[in-house]
Amino acid sequence: MKDYSSPKLAGFLSSQEIAAYQHAVLEVNTEEWLDILREETFPSRYCPLLLEDANLFISVYERHFQDVDPQRVGKVEWQTSLSKNEKDILDKMAARLQVAMETFTGDGGHVFVKTSSRSAKDAPMYQDKFTELYKTELNRLGPEERREENQQITCLLRAAFEAMKVHTSADVIDMFICSERIYQDMLLAIQHKERFCEHFVIRKFVHIDIDMEFRGFVFGQQLTAVSQYNYLIYSARLVNEKDGIMQMLQKFFDQEVQPKFKDTKFPDNYVIDFAICDNGKYPTCMTLPLYYNYQGKKIWVIEINPFLETTDGALFSWQHERHLLEGKDDFVSRITTRPKPGAMAALPNHIKAILKTTSKD
Repeated sequence: MKDYSSPKLAGFLSSQEIAAYQHAVLEVNTEEWLDILREETFPSRYCPLLLEDANLFISVYERHFQDVDPQRVGKVEWQTSLSKNEKDILDKMAARLQVAMETFTGDGGHVFVKTSSRSAKDAPMYQDKFTELYKTELNRLGPEERREENQQITCLLRAAFEAMKVHTSADVIDMFICSERIYQDMLLAIQHKERFCEHFVIRKFVHIDIDMEFRGFVFGQQLTAVSQYNYLIYSARLVNEKDGIMQMLQKFFDQEVQPKFKDTKFPDNYVIDFAICDNGKYPTCMTLPLYYNYQGKKIWVIEINPFLETTDGALFSWQHERHLLEGKDDFVSRITTRPKPGAMAALPNHIKAILKTTSKD
């Protein structure tokens, strides 16, 4: 649950290094790859995120959320401080976004919304609905399972995923406003006004089991390593199916992803996230070609991130195992093979507080 993917805007030796870093982040924005991999990723559409929208997110975050106690974030009434101009910007943004969302929500469905670079996945954990979703997940378990740390973290991750499901533009904006991830990304985006091209990326919400997400490392256009994405949890199913899954991911990348990036300007090195979903869980609106190879399941490309140490290495160490990520050895894959005692220590303090309080209910 700890976010190791924060943009690094300080600590470099020179302005050239800062510029190179910022360029590396921007060149893997969704706009750079979505059309190339449109058949391999979730049905998506864009909604313009204007420069004035980005400045609004930054301004409100700095006024209300930058130094606030995480346990108070969900109670901040940020709307009351908006100027008339800010309200006008907000209203126009909300209306524009709602129209775009109705492509997927018109039938009563839900969507997942992110920016060109990242999602606001840190925001729902500050909201009351997250606690309720966590309780719901926990209550599906028996008394003994509820006391197991691995099960608690599993329920936590499921609740966090479910909390990203939205139906209205107001839900999206409320999350984006209080998200440190969005704040950081908007700061980076406005530093390059000459190439400012940000969007809300709206996707039909597709259920993904939390043990079926994977982080792949690509160097020189070759898939060099794959890790379990949610590596704080142990999944017996994943352990049992690991070999077949990793073979499927390699084949999918080699046959469906790599060829589409050839002869493009897309970077040769990047970090790519995959999801594996059961066939029966596809929304009926999805008519894109399906890629089957393993027990009737389909692989999706979720996201692409820069090949940088600021991108979470999951079960790999950028500092000590870079040679593996750069393909100087055979392909390697890793998953969590047993429950991790003390995994709770990696969680933010306000999340630990939720777990502690809920366990007493």
